[in-house]
Amino acid sequence: MSGTGHPLAPLDRESAVAFLRAAGSQDPDVLRARRDQLVRTVRWPKAAGVALATLAVLTCLTRAGPAAGLAIALAGWWLWRRGARNVAAVEAGYAEVVRNP
Repeated sequence: MSGTGHPLAPLDRESAVAFLRAAGSQDPDVLRARRDQLVRTVRWPKAAGVALATLAVLTCLTRAGPAAGLAIALAGWWLWRRGARNVAAVEAGYAEVVRNP
């Protein structure tokens, strides 16, 4: 996945390592900038998931809301998990690149 790839696409550690090594430098500042670029791309689903969970709670408080609230909560949970896994993969890839230049 490139730094401008789709943020909902699953990202694994190997892809993150490839993205970081594509910088062509072992300079810690360059690697940190590349990591930050990738994290900015893949972390918004986590924030969107939290926002949807909040919306689900508010929706459940309405008269017709429990069914819709459950659907919104499930979507929020899925987004949060996807974002958290992608960020964890980026961090694991960054740690590997720093550890093994």
